[in-house]
Amino acid sequence: MLRTGRPHDEPVLREWLRPHHDWHRWDGPYFPRPTDTEADAFAAAVAAQPPDDADGLPPRRAVVADAATDALLGTVNWYWESEATQWARLGIVLYDPAVRGRGIGRDALAAWTDLLFARTDWVRLDLATWSGNHAMTAVARRLGFVEEARFRRARVVDGVRYDSVVHGVLREEWRAH
Repeated sequence: MLRTGRPHDEPVLREWLRPHHDWHRWDGPYFPRPTDTEADAFAAAVAAQPPDDADGLPPRRAVVADAATDALLGTVNWYWESEATQWARLGIVLYDPAVRGRGIGRDALAAWTDLLFARTDWVRLDLATWSGNHAMTAVARRLGFVEEARFRRARVVDGVRYDSVVHGVLREEWRAH
C-alpha cells in the first residue's frame, strides 16, 4: 500500500539509507550515495511529509508499506523532467531485498501511476533506469510503459558501461491497460 510518511518511518528509513545496503547497487548506482547529512534530511522529510504538496500537486513521494504490518518497504516519488510541459518522471525503490520479486514493486508503481494520473491532467509519465536493472525494465514493460529512449553506454556501474533507458506511458495508454 502507499501512504504518507509517519514519524516512526524516520529511523527505519535512515537505516536503509546507509551505504552498505544492497538496494544502492540497483537504484542509480552511478550516483553518489547520500552523505549522512543528506540521508538524515531525506528520512526526516519523508517522516514529516504533508499529504499534499503546497502547490496543489500530488505529494512528491509516498511510502510503500506492508499492508498487514504498516512497515516501510520502500518509497515512490515523482519530479519534474520539464515543469513547463508538465512532464513528470517517477521512481520507486524497495529497500529490503527480501521483499523483491513478489510483485510489491509492480503493484506500488501501478498504484502510484494511478494516483498521479487521477490527481492531475498530465499527458504522460515516465521512468528512467539503466539496462543492468532488469527487474525495473521488466516491471515497466509489464505495466504497459513503452521504451522511449535508450542512451547507449551512458551509465557506468562497477567499471562496466550500461545504457540509460527511459520508459513512458501516455494517459490514454494507461487507461486502456
